[in-house]
Amino acid sequence: MPIPKSRRGGAYITVLVMTMLIIMLAAAALSITAVSRRITAHYSDYVGLFDLAVAGNEQALFLLRQAAQPQYENAYTRAWQRAVDENIIVLEYHNGGLRLQYNSNWRPHDPLCSRRQFERIFAEEGMHDLRPVMRDIFSPVHSDYRLAWGIEASIEAGEFAITDSYGAVTNISAINTNNRINLHTYIHRYNGDTPGVQFQVNASIIWSAAGQRQIILDAYTIAMLILAGVEFPIMPGNGENILLFLDEFALTMVESHRR
Repeated sequence: MPIPKSRRGGAYITVLVMTMLIIMLAAAALSITAVSRRITAHYSDYVGLFDLAVAGNEQALFLLRQAAQPQYENAYTRAWQRAVDENIIVLEYHNGGLRLQYNSNWRPHDPLCSRRQFERIFAEEGMHDLRPVMRDIFSPVHSDYRLAWGIEASIEAGEFAITDSYGAVTNISAINTNNRINLHTYIHRYNGDTPGVQFQVNASIIWSAAGQRQIILDAYTIAMLILAGVEFPIMPGNGENILLFLDEFALTMVESHRR
């Protein structure tokens, strides 16, 4: 029995649509396979590079901490004196002693947060002492600094040995405006004598609170602070001292990320 032309046309369209769908699925499969093959082919170029780049940034942090340590006490003393002179010392009672007033809703340059203001002043003084000694531990490059380093790792298995070599550069930039040190470690793996694909990890280093020190305020020190305009929420009895809790600061790495 002959098939009506309308049905022949519908069947033709159905076959055509199904053919197009099959072609599209095949193209998608080939595309996914090609991407997977490219990722697999370059996997050995990237494996382990992130951890090594982070280690390069950590190495710079360690050297900066070592350089800052001898100047720390002088920077701390100057920061305290500045805080007194600039009248940002606001004290509150805390755990049987005193501490700088803390405001959890603090914003930059908020005069109501004495603790954060002191941290800002210390960061300025700490960076002031740190910048001149950075040229002693890093290589100056224009207004920045650089630390070039490399590593070679070997694995032996019986009569066979696998050796990987890596070359890296850590760039250090001390920002004047926000007392922040920016780091950029670039690293690559050698394919023979040829450098492979370059990998980069960025980070920042800031001064942040990392502990507390306890200072005993005797009657003479209290009298000097009162003359400087500092108000005390509690006053000691005759011959008594007051315990003051102040933040200690340390160089701390933040915002480590791949670029």
